[in-house]
Amino acid sequence: MNEEHFRELSAARALHALSPEDEQAFSRALAAHPEWRSTVDEDQEAAAALGAMTPPVPPPPDARDALLAAIAGAPQAPAPSGGAADASDAAPSAATSGAAPSAAADADASAAARTGGERGSRPPRRRAAWFALAASVAVLIAVSLAIPWGRLLAPSDPVSLALQEIDEAPDARSATAPLPGGGSATLRWSAETAQAVFVAEGMETAPEGRDYEAWVVRGETPVSLGVMDVDDAGRSEILATGFAPGDAVAVTVETRGGSPSGAPSGDPIVAIPAA
Repeated sequence: MNEEHFRELSAARALHALSPEDEQAFSRALAAHPEWRSTVDEDQEAAAALGAMTPPVPPPPDARDALLAAIAGAPQAPAPSGGAADASDAAPSAATSGAAPSAAADADASAAARTGGERGSRPPRRRAAWFALAASVAVLIAVSLAIPWGRLLAPSDPVSLALQEIDEAPDARSATAPLPGGGSATLRWSAETAQAVFVAEGMETAPEGRDYEAWVVRGETPVSLGVMDVDDAGRSEILATGFAPGDAVAVTVETRGGSPSGAPSGDPIVAIPAA
C-alpha cells in the first residue's frame, strides 16, 4: 500500500466509514509504516473539529438510503484470482499432455502465486475511494443541516430585513397614497416589530439643487429620517425604527443635503399616517 492509498483510508476511518476489510488493511499498513501516524492524528483532529462545530441534527429520512444506493450502484473492481486456483487449473492440463512441468514453469507458477496473493490482500483502490467519497458526503450533509441557512440567506440591508420582519409579523399593516407625477407611495408597518418602511414607486427626480427628505411625525413633532435617494426606476425606500401606531411618515422637498434647520421647510408632497 502506498501513502496516497493510506491517506484515503485514514480520512474515511476518521469518520468511521471503513469496511472490516479496509479496517484490516489500514491496521496492517500503519503497523508497517509507523511514520504515517501523523496522518492519522491529523485526520482524527479534523473529524473532531467538525463534530464540535456541528450540533446533532437528524438527517433527512431519505439521506441514508440515497447514500447507500450510490455506494451500491458504484462499479466495483473484479476480485483478483488467487495463485492457488491458477495452479489447480493448470495441473489437469499438464497431466493430460503427459509432459512434466519444467523448473522454469514451477518458478513462473510460484511467482504468479506470490503476485496474486499480494493483489488479493490489497483492497481495490476504487472501493476505498468510494468509501472516502461516502464519508465526505456524510460530512457535507451533517454540516449543511447544521448551518442556519435561513439567517445566512436573509437580506443583509436594514430596509429589506425590516420589510421581511414586518411582513412576517401578525399585525402587519399597510397604506398607500399617490405621489405628484403619477407614482405612489406605500407605508408598511408593524407595532410588534416597532418598524415602518416607506416605499415610493414611480417617484419623480427631485428638482435641480434639491433633495427629498423623509420625516416620521409623532403628534406635532417631525423627526428627520434622512434624505431619500431615488433610483433610475423612480423607486425609493426608507426605514423608520421605533415606529408606533398613530405615527405618520411624510416627505418634503428640501435644499440639497436636507433641511438645514432640522425641521420641514414646507408642506409635504405626501404624508401617510399609520392609523
